[in-house]
Amino acid sequence: MTFTVRSLLALPAVRTVSLTPGVGEERAITWAHVCELPEPWQWLGRGALVMTTGIGVPATTDEQCAYLAGMHAAGIAAVAIDEEMIETPLTEPALAYAAHIGFPVLQTAHEVPFVTLAMAVAEAGQAERNARMLQAEQLHGSLLLAELCGGSVPSEPAARLVATYDVEPPYLLAVTENEDVRATLDEVHAAFSAQLVPALATVKDGQVLILSESGERVDRVLESLTGETARIGVSAHFHRLEDLPTALRQARSALIRNHQSGRVLRFEENTTASLFLPNDADRLRGISRQVLGPLRTYDEQRGTSLTQTLRVFLEENRSWVRAAERLYVHRQTLIARVSRIEKIIDRDLSSIEDTAECWLAVQAAIGCGDLEPNDTAPHAPGSDDA
Repeated sequence: MTFTVRSLLALPAVRTVSLTPGVGEERAITWAHVCELPEPWQWLGRGALVMTTGIGVPATTDEQCAYLAGMHAAGIAAVAIDEEMIETPLTEPALAYAAHIGFPVLQTAHEVPFVTLAMAVAEAGQAERNARMLQAEQLHGSLLLAELCGGSVPSEPAARLVATYDVEPPYLLAVTENEDVRATLDEVHAAFSAQLVPALATVKDGQVLILSESGERVDRVLESLTGETARIGVSAHFHRLEDLPTALRQARSALIRNHQSGRVLRFEENTTASLFLPNDADRLRGISRQVLGPLRTYDEQRGTSLTQTLRVFLEENRSWVRAAERLYVHRQTLIARVSRIEKIIDRDLSSIEDTAECWLAVQAAIGCGDLEPNDTAPHAPGSDDA
């Protein structure tokens, strides 16, 4: 925030008042200097607060008006005069002239040394610079996290870049959403900064993503962000930034299953879809990839979505009609896709045993974060027919 004449007048410690009330109070003060010479603008310029005991203030009204006009023309922010030491106080016409041209004339209590004013201005300037640096750092961190979520930065360089923000493994990723995502992002930055907890935050797909170290300090900040209405989903801990896309799916899965306002739900708290599946993410991933691995590889290489087709088909209890409707494809197209899926994964979906195995594999993929919990959006008809 810019430090202004109004900011200075609001500080109790400087005991300074305006002799031209309401005039020029929005003028920015960037530095302060004592000057007892009759023409301060010869040495001082834009943004300066001129502090004087009044030695250089001329005696006549005309000369005082010229004194004030010279400072105003030079862009000097204001003049602060000792209330007792001035030999020739500014006349009422001179003060009226200052008000007319919009130049603020201030009066400081005699007991307050000018260094107090100078320090107040310097501290405000430093605070403003720090705020700008923090804002720039947050912006760069936001762009970095967005790149990392897209998987465009190799793991090793990514870890070094993230470490420059003092974020070290084990990591966690949190997701929250609100109608005003920009305001939420600002709130997240403010909360983590206030608690001196390092974190990166960005906006992606209408949600605010937060990357930080795991630990009690982060837990406390996340709890403070929920308030009465917000909901937050948090991934399992992870050590490699190449696992960030999986962590994002986990956090979104937790957010979707978090139906209680004002609550932080962690991925580990999610219950799996079957009593026969473990709770450990690595074991779930192993189960999923053992069955679905060839199918997911096929999808990745050919740009198809057969994994999704399998999931929808199983979720609809192998109903050709309902599954075809959800996928927006013809029944014969679905039959052809399922036939191809059976060949790729070497399973027979008319067999209860193979069907159960595939169902558990899909649920394991959802449980470990390899599949979105609501990843059933239809693709364009014919997109899997290549």
